[in-house]
Amino acid sequence: MYGDTRQIEDKPIGIRARKKWLIVAIFVLAAGSVIIANLSFVAGLFGEETVKNFDDYKTVIGKTTENSFGKLTLNEVMVDDNQLLFNATFEPEDSINFDYQIFFFPQVHVNGEDFTVRNRGQTIEQHESKYTIYSSIQVSELPQDEKLILDISYDKWTLEKSIDQPWDFQVEASQKQILTDKKIFSINETIPLTNGNEVTVTKVVSTPISTTIYYYLAKSPSETVDFKIESASGKSWRWDSGFMLDDKKNAISVNRFDALYLTDDIYYLIPIATDDKALGPSIQIGK
Repeated sequence: MYGDTRQIEDKPIGIRARKKWLIVAIFVLAAGSVIIANLSFVAGLFGEETVKNFDDYKTVIGKTTENSFGKLTLNEVMVDDNQLLFNATFEPEDSINFDYQIFFFPQVHVNGEDFTVRNRGQTIEQHESKYTIYSSIQVSELPQDEKLILDISYDKWTLEKSIDQPWDFQVEASQKQILTDKKIFSINETIPLTNGNEVTVTKVVSTPISTTIYYYLAKSPSETVDFKIESASGKSWRWDSGFMLDDKKNAISVNRFDALYLTDDIYYLIPIATDDKALGPSIQIGK
């Protein structure tokens, strides 16, 4: 049904991503809806297993710009907790040698400011002359306004190549529904780890699109730890991606769980090693 796909990431030191992304080591500290085969907005980014209906959180754009590389249409924008998701369609010029291994990395300003921490992307081939471009922009913070003004510039071609005449868009994106549905659990709990360190979880933020853990380590603050979440019934989820918001002492780190919405009363957050064994006691989320 699809051509081949691959995902790639533009990221700073300390960022980790799991099997869903092809990782490229590069240091970047700041920097009517078209949906393929009725998949949800984030299916291309996070896999078809996460397919859900996110219509209430999307802003349909449908704007097109052109340059010597071809035509790019920005289809949709979705705002999550400190995360921006874009869906675009690219139609290359006949003279351009383009395939699914080529990626675009948009630079984004929100209400005139650059909050970008990390940039992820994936290209999916619809057919030989049309591709869907997914982008996920992780940011350090987002204004809490219901409407955000996004200045989006697709100005980079597979990391190392700049685009002289980038595809530029200025759009207004709504985060009204995500602000309504967002659940913020204030934790501020410190637990010891079996490796001699201590981890302090400051908060957990859950939306229908993702659940995000914010934490820092007492020792070696530039390092990170992995988490899993368990429900009271014993169902568990392992983190999908992780990164740091900065590299200073007691820097806040992030674990993100894609398409996990905490709707039960109680969950348990457990620090884990690579073999899934617990590195410390659990922290209760919720009542």
